[in-house]
Amino acid sequence: MGSWRTYLVMYFGTKGLPASVIAQRLEGLGFETQFGPYDFVFDWKKEPSKQEILKLGDQVVDALKESGAVFNLDTHD
Repeated sequence: MGSWRTYLVMYFGTKGLPASVIAQRLEGLGFETQFGPYDFVFDWKKEPSKQEILKLGDQVVDALKESGAVFNLDTHD
């Protein structure tokens, strides 16, 4: 069994919140900032269920409301 992770790619808009504020909000959800093809990563303690992944996605949506940013999530081991 591998280590399950959710990778997040951000697309920042020119209107809305600064990138640093968005990063702080995502880090508050448990994401870690990283460099490379993904901007943030969330490490799961165990294999996540579909509901857990969707709940995390909902939390990201809430954190990014009115930020001008959009995102993509990619979860795998």
